[in-house]
Formats: sequence, C-alpha cells, structure tokens
Amino acid sequence: MIDIDKYKKFEAATVPLEGSNLIEASAGTGKTYSIAILVLRLILEQKLSIKEILMVTFTKAAVAELEERIRLFIRQAYKVSMGQPIKDENIMDVVLNVIDLDNPTPVQQQLRDAILLLDETAVLTIHSFCQQTLNEFAFETNQLFGAEMVPDITPVIEDELNKFWRKNVTTLPIALLEKIWYEEMRTDIQQVLQEHLSGKKYIGFNEDDNYDISLSQQDDWITILNDLAAKELQAQESLHSYITANAADLRNTCESNTHAKKALSGLIATPAAFVAEIEKKRSAGYIQKLFPEILDQSDSVNDISSALRELIASIRRQLCCMAIKEVGEGVHGFKERSNMLSYDDLISNLHNALVKRDNPQLTEVLQQKYKAVFVDEFQDTDRQQFEIFDKAFGQNTILFYIGDPKQSIYAWRKADISTYFNARNGVQHLYSMNHNFRSAENMVTAMNCFFKPVAGFDTFDFAGESDSIEYINVDSPLDNNKGHLFKGDHKAVPITVFTSSNKDQISEAVAAQAALLLQDSAYRIVNDKGARRITPADIGILVRTGKEGKSVKDKLAQLGIPAVTIDDAKVLDSPEAPQVLHLLEAMETPDRSTINRALLSSFTGFDIHTILLLDDEATITLFGKYRDLWQQDGAYTAIMEFITDFGVRNTLLEVHPANGERIITNLYQLTELVHQVQSRKNLSMRDLISWLKRGIDGMATEGDEYAQRVESDEEAVNIVTIHKSKGLEYKIVMAPFLDFVENSKAKFVSFRDPDTGDYLLAEKDRLTETQLATYQQQLEQENRRLIYVAITRAVYKCYLFKNNKKSSLTTFLDTLKESLPDPDIIQLQGITPEKPEQGYRKSVQRSGITTHHGPVYFHLQEENWRKMSYTMLAAKPEHRPRIRSFQQEDPYDNFIFNTLRRGAKTGNLLHFIFESINFSDNSKWEQWLEEAIRRFVPGQRDIYLPRLHEMLQHVFHTTINIDGTRFQLGSIGRNKRLAEFEFDFPVPVFPSNALNSLSDDLLTVNVRRFSEYSNQELEGIMNGKIDLFFEHADKYYILDWKSNYLGNSVTDYDTDALAAAMNENNYHLQYLIYTVAVKKYLESRIPGFDYETQFGGVIYCFVRGVRNTSNNGIFTTKPSIEKIVLLESLLTK
Repeated sequence: MIDIDKYKKFEAATVPLEGSNLIEASAGTGKTYSIAILVLRLILEQKLSIKEILMVTFTKAAVAELEERIRLFIRQAYKVSMGQPIKDENIMDVVLNVIDLDNPTPVQQQLRDAILLLDETAVLTIHSFCQQTLNEFAFETNQLFGAEMVPDITPVIEDELNKFWRKNVTTLPIALLEKIWYEEMRTDIQQVLQEHLSGKKYIGFNEDDNYDISLSQQDDWITILNDLAAKELQAQESLHSYITANAADLRNTCESNTHAKKALSGLIATPAAFVAEIEKKRSAGYIQKLFPEILDQSDSVNDISSALRELIASIRRQLCCMAIKEVGEGVHGFKERSNMLSYDDLISNLHNALVKRDNPQLTEVLQQKYKAVFVDEFQDTDRQQFEIFDKAFGQNTILFYIGDPKQSIYAWRKADISTYFNARNGVQHLYSMNHNFRSAENMVTAMNCFFKPVAGFDTFDFAGESDSIEYINVDSPLDNNKGHLFKGDHKAVPITVFTSSNKDQISEAVAAQAALLLQDSAYRIVNDKGARRITPADIGILVRTGKEGKSVKDKLAQLGIPAVTIDDAKVLDSPEAPQVLHLLEAMETPDRSTINRALLSSFTGFDIHTILLLDDEATITLFGKYRDLWQQDGAYTAIMEFITDFGVRNTLLEVHPANGERIITNLYQLTELVHQVQSRKNLSMRDLISWLKRGIDGMATEGDEYAQRVESDEEAVNIVTIHKSKGLEYKIVMAPFLDFVENSKAKFVSFRDPDTGDYLLAEKDRLTETQLATYQQQLEQENRRLIYVAITRAVYKCYLFKNNKKSSLTTFLDTLKESLPDPDIIQLQGITPEKPEQGYRKSVQRSGITTHHGPVYFHLQEENWRKMSYTMLAAKPEHRPRIRSFQQEDPYDNFIFNTLRRGAKTGNLLHFIFESINFSDNSKWEQWLEEAIRRFVPGQRDIYLPRLHEMLQHVFHTTINIDGTRFQLGSIGRNKRLAEFEFDFPVPVFPSNALNSLSDDLLTVNVRRFSEYSNQELEGIMNGKIDLFFEHADKYYILDWKSNYLGNSVTDYDTDALAAAMNENNYHLQYLIYTVAVKKYLESRIPGFDYETQFGGVIYCFVRGVRNTSNNGIFTTKPSIEKIVLLESLLTK
C-alpha cells in the first residue's frame, strides 16, 4: 500500500524545477494548464529555449491542446512583460516574479524569442518522438534511411499467413486435418500472430525451438488420434451397452429418488442423453450415491476424451508457434526489403538502440537537445516506453511524469500500471493534484462518497499488494463557480442509480431520461452567469462498445433526440462505402445491371418494384451524363449531380429518420475522399474504382480523412466510448453499461506476468489457476478504473444504469447500500423514467421558430487549382522491355548490370550514398558505403563494398563537358552542394498542353491530358526536389542521379542512347521545370544574376553507364534562355 504522506501538494507556480518528478493528477485537476505554467517558468526562470523543452503525450488531440495552451500562455506572458493587463493571475505572477520593472528588456527578449520559436515547440506523440529521434540520430540508432511509416501491418501479416497456410496447413494429410480443423482456426492463428508480434508473448512459444512438422510426426499423430478415437468410441459403446443391459435396474433406482425420477427416468431409453444428464448433475449427492458404476465408466470415457482433446490442442498450438516463427520472419523480411516501419517498430527500435545496447552517446545527444522533459498521460505508458524516457532523461534532466493511475484503461494495448508503480518508486519527488476544477461542488462530494463509501474501502482492488492505487478524496476549489443543476427549486442529486433487467430496457431508460431533461423546464443549470435550460450538447452518454452506442442512439432517434457518435470508426468500413462503389461502377459502365445495383440502395430508397418501373433508356442516359461529368470535372461533380437528381438528402431524412444524417454524412465524406484520391494520384475511372475496392476490403489507410466524421454539428447528445471520453467533460453524464464482467466466451486472454513483467497471451482454458487468478484480478482492476473514468466526466450530474447481475459496479453499490449515503448526494433507488408522450423535436418545433434556408449556389474561384510537379504533369512513358544479360567477364560490369537490381531500392541506395558522401574526400567513403549496404542490402558486404568503391571512382573521376566547361564531380566540395533541394513557386492559370510546344527537333516534351473535354487549364503551386544543386567555378548546376537500366553494355549508355532515354522517359520536361525554379531562386539571392554566364547547365548521371575512361552515362545540356523564358512566362504570375 502506498504511503499517502509521501505525496507533496503540487503548486505549479512554486514547485522546484529540478530532478525527476511524478505528478499524480486526479481527473479534472487541470494538468494541461499546470504543464503550460511549468513550461513558462522553465523559459523565464531556467532561461531555456522553447526548443529545449520536450513534451510527450499519447494522442494527436492531446498534442494539439497542449501546444495551443503553451502558445497562448507565452503570448500572454509577453503582454504582461510589456505592461499590458491579462485575466490570468497565475501567468502574471510567473512573469512578475522574474522581471525587473526597472529593466524589463531581458525578460521581454526571452519571451519575444520564445514567440519566434513557437513553430519549433516540441510537443509530440510518443510515436512521433521515437520516429524523430530515429531519423535525427540515424547513426546512433542504426535507423534505416527513408523508411516508410505504415500504421497498420495487418495486410503484410495476412499475406505472410496466406503463404504459411498454403505451405504448411493445406498440405497436411486429410486424415489429420479432419481431426484438428475447426471453422475459426485460421482467424485464431492470425489473432495469436498479431498479438505476439505486437509484444504479447504467446505462452509456450520459444524463439529457439523448432516447430516444423515432419512427415513422421504427422504419421505418429494420425496413429495416436485414430487409436484414441477408437478407444473413446469403444468406451462410450461399453457404457451405453451397460445402460441398455441394466435399464430395468436403473429405472428402479431412479424411481427410488424424487430428483432422479424427475430428471433421469425418462432418459434411460436414450443412453447418450442419460449419460449427458448425469454428467450435468454429477456434483449432486444423489447422483454420486445412485450411479457409482456409471460415473466410473463415464470417468474412463472422459479420460480418453480429455487425452484426445489435449493432443488436438497441442497440435494446434504447435501450428500457432510454427506460424509465429515462420510468419514473423516473413513479416520482418518484408519490412526490411520494403524499408518499412510500423508504430511498434518505432518504439522497439529506439528501445533497442537506447536501452538494450546501453548507448551513452545517444543518451548524451538527447540530453543536449532537451534540458527539460514532460511525459503527459504517463499512466498509459508501457514498459518499453518508460524505459526509453528513464534511460534518456532519468538523470541530468528536469523530468516530469504527469498522470493518473486511476485512469489507466489501456491494458489491451500494453499500458501497464506496474510500470507506473516502478516510476513512482524511482522518482525523486512525488506530488498530487487534488483540486477538481471540472465539477460542481456537490458533484465532487458525491464522487468522494461513491469511490470511498467507507474508510478502508479497496476502491481499485489492490488489497494485499505492495504497490496499489488509493483513492484520495479530491477537493472543490474555494472559488468554485460552476454552479449547480437544479430541478425546480432544489439542487439535483449528483449521482442517481437506476436498475433495469436487461440492456434493451436500459437503452430505453437512457433515452427517456434524456428526453425528460430536455423537455422538462424544471431542469436548469444555474451559476453566476444566470440560469438556462438543458440542451442536447450538455449530455454525454458513455458506452463501452459501438454496439451499445448504436442501441442507445436508436432509442434516442425514436424520441426525436439528435445524437452523434464519437468513436474510431472508418468511413471505408461503413455500409455506404460499397453503395458508393456500386454507384461509381454504374457511372463508368452505365448498363441496366450496374445501374439497378446502384439504385437499389439507401441513397434512393428504391425497392425492386420501383426499379422495374423505371424508364431504362432515360436512366441509362442519365448515368451516361454522370460518366461525362466524371471524365470532364471529376467524380465529385458526378456524384453531387446524382445526389441532386435523385433528391438523396430529402429521401434519407424522410425514409431513414433514425440514421438519415449518418448516411448523408458518410456519403458526402466518401464523395470528398474519392475526389481527393483522384486528384492526388491522377487516377483514371477504373483505377479509382479499384482503389475504393481495396479500401473496402481492408487496405491500410492513414489520415484523419478516413476517420468517420460526426454526422451533425447541431446541438446533439454525444455518444462516446469511455476510452474516447478521456480528457472530455459533459454537464450531464449517463453511464448505462458499467456492469463489467469477465467475458465467459473469450477464447484468448492477455495479462501481465507479475514476476517477469512480460505481457502474455494464451488460450483461456490453458491458464493455470495462478495465471487465471492474475488475469481476473487485472481485469477487475481495469474495470474499476473504467468506472472511475466514466463518472468523473460529469460536471453536475451522473446517471448510472444497473442491471441485476453481479459485476464490478456491484462492489461499489453494495457498499453504498450498507453505508447509507446522504440521499441529497447519491440516490441509489432512482425511479426508472418513462417514455414521454411526444418526441423532443416535436416539442421544440411547437415552441420554437423553424427557419427554412434556400439552396446555396456557388462555384470555386480557382476550380483548376492543383499541387503540380514534373511527375504530375508528365505523360506516362511507354517503356521498351530490356532483357537482362548473362554473366559478364568484367567483375564491375557484371555487378553494375546484373547484381545491382532494377527498381526503387537501388535508387534509394544510390541516393543515400551520393547525398551522404564527400565527393572530394575519400577518407570516410568506406564508412558510408558499409552503412548503405547495412540499410539496403544487408548481408551483401563482400559483394557490394568493392564494387561500390569502384562505382564512386568512375562517377567522381569521369570528365564532364558542359557548355565549354570541363570538370570532375570529385572537385566539388561538400560546402558547394545542396542535396534534395526542394522548391515551391506559385503558378497562374495556364493551358497545360502548351508545354508540348517546348519540343523541338532534338527533345520531346509530352504532357498528360487531364480531361477529354476541358481546355486543360491548370493553376496552383509547382513543387519539386532536385537531387543535387551545386556550384563550380562561379557557375550553378543541376544534377539528377539515374539508376535506369538501359542495357547490358557500356555502349547502351552512349550519347545517342542517352538522348533516346531522355525522350522516352520525358526527362526534358523535368529539367526544364527545375531550371526555371533554380533561375527564380538565384535571381532572388544574387543581385543581377545572369543566366547566360552564371548558370552552368543540367547533368543527368546514368550511373550504370558511367566510366572514367569515356563520356558514356553522362547527359549534359544547357537550355536556351529563350526556352526557359517561354516556360517561365507560362508558369509565372
């Protein structure tokens, strides 16, 4: 049990800014505000730059909130330093404590500098911090260069599992498969895989063991399984024969006992049913007394059956372990080959680099970068995350962990309360924040009574453990101005408990109570600002699952109460996504079949009878119009025209009053989504349909645009999961489903091993008694924390809805019934509300004024605006197939033409080398080459290292001749070059096909068509990245590295071949755009810049063909000033 006296009272304005600290901040105590005050103090008192303060939290929303608060506080502090008044006295005190009123300039300058650096504020999620550290300190962490972040590797796991399944499961003998197969077998293996790969160790799996299944083992299994099955059948038949042979005696036995006569007498003629009933009632005394012989024989059957089941289970477990090993290696190999990282990889890679390898150099550079660190929502960290922060910043850094163990509700993603305890025991200073600024005074009192109904109450089920979570009564601030919720002339009771018999009745009661709050004028919120009625947005309904939320929302809709659902749903998973897919397919190929499928949807409300009455010719013509609109203006315009023609919005609101707004919102979001994808990726109709199909089938998606939007921004009741509600508050909370119990149907469970700290996963029926008890206790502890989170969201009132079963909630309510709390604080036997006679909307319409808005017509002023680039503008080249050569005699030629593979990976390898290496100093070439090999072609050092050395000799020492100037790249110093030189410049409206006029007798420019119908006009911003921009002899050059395979001989890279390749790949358009960008840049930086004398030209280095004995592989040109001026006139405002 934790000693409460160890905690010091936290005061943000005075707490020492030193050492390692843990602040335990109860719900509603203002931790975000306090962090912002501490950051301000660090800037003013410790004179730290805002860049030297790291703030880590766990969600993007929390990052945004914290960053916004810090920006505001620093700006307000600057106002104070300038003598301007502000409302926040705490900020004023912080500034006035450090400022010298006779010489305020130093403090003013500190705050002015902080404002200028606000865009460099380091407020990050844990994954962003790991990713940034891995990228910034790539050598110290052995991070892959340019790794792609993939939020969900499920598709990769599924692909590798499919390979495993085909190789190892479908090839098993039918006689074996018949014994071990069950319907969910593949799904279960995938679940084990994903959980294990995410860090939850599958019990029994050992990385060093071999789980391959040999043919002899298969034969042995089949033999043993058949033998056991035969013995089981024989034992069952023997038992059934015994019953049949002794039927008369058994009947007499049954007649001698009332219970046996009632339950068993009629089953004797059916031995199997008779045995089943005896087994069911085996523990009853009369069964033991009357049927000892049957029980003995049944035990023999059960022993054989148990042995059979255990063998089958062990075979299945071996398959799971085999899958973990084989699929795990496959996933790891795929990610390595694809230069791909998952979120879990970010954390584990940094943990390996910093903690496992004990990397003092990395610790030192991190401490140099960050002098103070805040880890918010610390109760949600897992062991690896804590060890990262402890190792990096546990010493020599001002470190604050801020969290509330009572709100640790993410065990399913490895958030570990034990980790919190370790940190609590290890920090130098412990503080508590116990003033609740969220809730009304009587609500604070009610929460204290609920969570601590009697002295010594074990609120969070940690009795007997050395480390525990204690509920410490929270205080209401002396100047609490929240006011109260009133019903009539009396303050409403803060916590009311209703009891119903099932979930459906609970949902009805929730809706009825919401209607009562909204329609009864006796309910009012009264504070120093006045009094007002309850609005829908005042009410938050907290649920555990989306299914529970839907049930409540349906009941609210029946009463006309507007409600929105806030959860993690993806719009591509919605029922409307396939309907939009069918609509696009009908637009692409308008025939009777595709159109009928598109119209038989919730969008139109049509049924089969309605569709049969349609005029086929007119309908096909209509969809032909949509196809033309799609081709001309994009999918968005076509779908919006469909919505107008078929009156979709009115249909949905009339035909689907309960969820019409949800369908409309999804339809509009999907329409915008396909428009965005089509615009960004320049997809054809067929490509866009294929993309949407993949999205519906589970393609990994990243970004806020895929998260299902809230369906309405009007005043609406919020239905939100408890997990999503963290950090939120509602004037009135309804918590209808807090009767948490163990899921008896769960096949797999996970828990933390209290001895090793490992997260474990196993089939529930495999757990030992100790493991099962550990799992159940950890589950109960988290359930109670979920109850805490739900109730503490309330400002004025919390309604709890209880069913009749024993649950985590029962523990609190039973103790409250015994302690008899003040009925003005907690009402334990609330009268279940009844459904009102009329719905909420009707009552509002009767008393209010309805305003009708006419349709709004508008058009985009810049409807052709695009983010442009060479890739976006260039027509796709038609590549000629090039055949690989056989082995070549010259070792370097064989490497460059055969060993060095075609594709993006080789391009990334070469770019990494040329961006990192010093052209003119070969002393560190080998170091960089080994790093490149390790990252891109691991295990190939002996093959790649000498040849890449040779490649550098060729590339850097071949003579480049351009516009009369001769030089070698080896003469270009590092300080004279910029790699990956990115540019952006605005582009006015211009006809894109006018770029084709840049072609002449020697070069070909081919711009893609953006529509079959429009005038090809574009405008927007031009973006690009130049591989190398460098200066030599007072002239500026553009260079592009190319790994293209043009053939298996050096002559395939001569002057004529390169000219053909430049035209074939449309590279002329690329360097012309680059040249315009460079000209603009140099004119802005060099007064009087002269293109003719100061721009050297363009170099394309086709690396495979470069030899220092010839000019092969090097394409050079200097575009004429006339051509550049022409292009610039098209692309410049």
